Amino acid sequence: MTDQKDDWLAEARRVLALAWPVMLSSLSWTLMQLTDVIVVGQAGTFEVAAFGASRTLTFIAIVAGMAFLSGVLVNVARAEGAVRPEATGTALREGVLLSLITGLAIGLPLIVLPNTLLDWIGVEASLIPVTAKVVWIMGLVIPVQLIGMPFGSFLQAIGRPRRTLAINCVTLPVNAVLAWAWAGGHLGFPAMGAVGASWATLIASCLGLILIVASCWSIDEASVRQVRRVAVSDWQAALSGVPALAWFGTVPALASALELGGFSWVMAKSTQMGLVAAHAFQIVMSMHNVTFGFAMGFGAAAGVRVGHAVGAGQRQAAWRRTIVAGTLSTLVIGSLSTVLVLVSFPLLALYPATEPVRHMAAAMLVIWAPFMAMDGLQLVGSYALRSLGDQVISGVNSIIAFFFITIGAGIWLINAGIGPVALVWAVGIGMLACAILQIGRLWWIMALEKRLKN
Repeated sequence: MTDQKDDWLAEARRVLALAWPVMLSSLSWTLMQLTDVIVVGQAGTFEVAAFGASRTLTFIAIVAGMAFLSGVLVNVARAEGAVRPEATGTALREGVLLSLITGLAIGLPLIVLPNTLLDWIGVEASLIPVTAKVVWIMGLVIPVQLIGMPFGSFLQAIGRPRRTLAINCVTLPVNAVLAWAWAGGHLGFPAMGAVGASWATLIASCLGLILIVASCWSIDEASVRQVRRVAVSDWQAALSGVPALAWFGTVPALASALELGGFSWVMAKSTQMGLVAAHAFQIVMSMHNVTFGFAMGFGAAAGVRVGHAVGAGQRQAAWRRTIVAGTLSTLVIGSLSTVLVLVSFPLLALYPATEPVRHMAAAMLVIWAPFMAMDGLQLVGSYALRSLGDQVISGVNSIIAFFFITIGAGIWLINAGIGPVALVWAVGIGMLACAILQIGRLWWIMALEKRLKN
């Protein structure tokens, strides 16, 4: 019994060692978004609504692109578990090629057709002129951010997540200062509102890409991992692995797009319920993104640990590793969400917003908070399933929960006449459904494999 307890505690320490740098890295990205909401709020509720409306497109694009590249983390983690360091460099090059192709495919439509896309998804007509400018800039941002993702996944999977954290600690202040200056009209610059904040994101993203490439290039074992092999023949060899990597990420990308489609439907609905509802929803969404940063840390840690197990030929260890990560995620995010509710009014006072907006945001947060831990749990389950090679069913689970259940619940609750809080209930129900589906699927796989082995 003592040995078993020690094994669980040892695994918890490994998960935490992998998770906390990723958490802080994700939180720095979240703080970048939060900073944008705050500084844009100084330009007025209209600018916040326009900025939020842009995310109905850009947030889907970036998250779907990241999911499309999810195989990079899996491949590097499996190679690491199998003690094949040279294969980690190969997986990195494959990821870079796929990220370049993906970034261009996603970014170009946002640059060429921003007005058409915004009108198609139902954004309020008065917001489109400003929102389209933001979307155009984000069409440049997304390729930059996606190209940097394989490098971050590589560092996570080989146990170097602190390097990514250090980079984010540099880019966050840069983004904050530039967004403050360009959105609010400080340091002699004109006030550009949401457009200025978007330009700041582009500059910070370019800086982050340069730094993370340099970080991977400079690791001690770069030669052993063949990170510095950049000859044409090396890229040609890597190109042969891109189709399989793309195939792996197809269903996760589709699932993420439809998952965010559910969220975008909710955000678009919030713009149709008035500026107060739209602004309040953006505030609560930004607060949820703080807890989502913790979820990303535990999810990535679960994916890495399960990937190591698969690479080492120890698939049955996946259940324990996932349960440890899921338990830690639930405890941490559950505690944090409770704190957010308890100190909601002082936190909401930090946002430049009217009193009606703050009161509505407080009402939304009370409903949303209990579901935040479920969002973390579903993410842990999703990463674990991907590392097991079950990304298809994992993606189907996300589609069911966050597209069909979220939108269905939203329509039903809006028609029931409960007002803007219907949107929050719909999102929460989707989170709970996805957690049940993902963990249930993992349990079923592990139980089946155990029976077959016996």
